[in-house]
Amino acid sequence: MGVLFHRALTAVTLTLTLAATHSTGAFAQSPAQRSPAPVVALQPEIRTRVEALLNTPGVAVAADYYRIDMRFGPNLRIDAVVVADIESRTRIRGVRVQVRDDENHARPEGTSFLDMEEVASLARALTPMTELAEKWTGRDERRSMELLFTSAGGFRLAIRQFGRVQRAYLSTGQLDPSITSIDVTELVTLKQAFDQALGILTDK
Repeated sequence: MGVLFHRALTAVTLTLTLAATHSTGAFAQSPAQRSPAPVVALQPEIRTRVEALLNTPGVAVAADYYRIDMRFGPNLRIDAVVVADIESRTRIRGVRVQVRDDENHARPEGTSFLDMEEVASLARALTPMTELAEKWTGRDERRSMELLFTSAGGFRLAIRQFGRVQRAYLSTGQLDPSITSIDVTELVTLKQAFDQALGILTDK
């Protein structure tokens, strides 16, 4: 009786071991045997009317760019832009901002578009943002301070102070932003650039 029980127990144990080995083998494949994960290419969401018209399928579009005079060097470019549907003559005005990354010049430039209404909002906001930044002393209990303006198309202006160090950062691109920086004293010049763009667009 004891022999029969031992044989039965051995048979059950062997069956469970084989089943476990088969199950494990199905999942313990070598990296070469595994199916590669699908690559999903993310496309930035179109959030401005300028981009929407530029990317409208089946429509002939004309885009005119007007260079804005700058003194920030090659890492920042601003252009006024007028986009028109050739057939319907629908016209959208705005600004294109291009930023070359400070830390990786081999990267393609990041680009963001702003509709004309956003350009006007940014130009207005730059004055109080600059005035607030000028009042920061770094002598109170705050460890750091930050002022932000973000556009629908992914352009961001961030004015930061850590301790007594101030810097303004501009970034473009929604998914993998390119970032450059300017001195806070240059915010006045930045406002002049957007004001100049508004002046050009108003006449177009």
